[in-house]
Amino acid sequence: MASAANLSALPKSKAHTENGPTATTKPSEEAGAAYHNEITIQDNPYFEHPDQLESTGPKYNKNIEDLVIVCCHAIFHPNVEAPDFPTHNPHDEGNWHLAPFQKSDPATGKPGEHQTFLAHIQASLDIVTTGTNATWKEDVPWNQDSTILVFSGGATKRNLTSISEARSYYHAALAQELGQGHIGGGRAHQLYSKGRILLEERATDSLQNLLFSILLFRQTIGRYPRNIRVITHAFKSKRFLELHAPAIHWPKDRIQVQGIDPVMSSAEIKSTLEGEEKFGYAPWTQDPLGTGEVLGGKRKQRGWHEEQAKDLTEGLEESVKKLLDGKVSEGLPWAHLPKREVKASTGPPPLRY
Repeated sequence: MASAANLSALPKSKAHTENGPTATTKPSEEAGAAYHNEITIQDNPYFEHPDQLESTGPKYNKNIEDLVIVCCHAIFHPNVEAPDFPTHNPHDEGNWHLAPFQKSDPATGKPGEHQTFLAHIQASLDIVTTGTNATWKEDVPWNQDSTILVFSGGATKRNLTSISEARSYYHAALAQELGQGHIGGGRAHQLYSKGRILLEERATDSLQNLLFSILLFRQTIGRYPRNIRVITHAFKSKRFLELHAPAIHWPKDRIQVQGIDPVMSSAEIKSTLEGEEKFGYAPWTQDPLGTGEVLGGKRKQRGWHEEQAKDLTEGLEESVKKLLDGKVSEGLPWAHLPKREVKASTGPPPLRY
């Protein structure tokens, strides 16, 4: 971790409000087409993060079309504004608010699931910084210059903290890179500062993770994404691909799931898959939009209230507004987006083992 001499050199994050970051004016199509990203922000121990979406903040590349969603599942709770923040290791289970089933079990050697959440964060940062397609090319669908990363998760533990899951994941990413010697916050800090990391701070379940991240992309960029990659647990892949995407009429060829599961024994894998089928997958087959008594009740317990839908859909299409009221129409704006033209590859087909 960072030495005590560097504790004052903490990159800070604003907008510590109970309801998340302050709402601001949504950029138009013209604003979305503008872009300023020539200067790489170096580690700066005195830099303070700008509030997102300010008129003086980052402009967005007309080539940004792809959305990476990290579904958040817990809260990393150390105060990012405190001088001792760099001493709080995100690999320390005590720095997380975890549900009982997410905690480690010394008797069996099971690690806490916060390690899995850090793997989700790491995978998402790798996609936009060090992946195979990290340099933008016109004929490559997934690439750094076309991708926005969204951490998605609301303030689901208000009895413990008002911080959202999404904001805490960003803070965990900062803490991870501070511990690796990046005193200014490393690539998480740089991506956030450039507007390449967005925080969706209202979602209370997996469908809302997907839908609200799509709406945040639209409100930020000025159009809907073409391709979506969801980073979550592998055992939840069917839920997203077979239920959530079809429920909102999202095209099945424009969504992928990158699944990373917790460490599990054979018995734990069996019980986890059985539990997902019974309590995770099955309820959504009966209530695809989650507005019924069971799933809607869970949302309310986690802090969701229906009045928030107005803010989420301000200025958007009527079909989208109706969707948040539990009504699906054929006119959803993303259902028939034209495919991006991709040049045919001249190389050999990839090997598959």
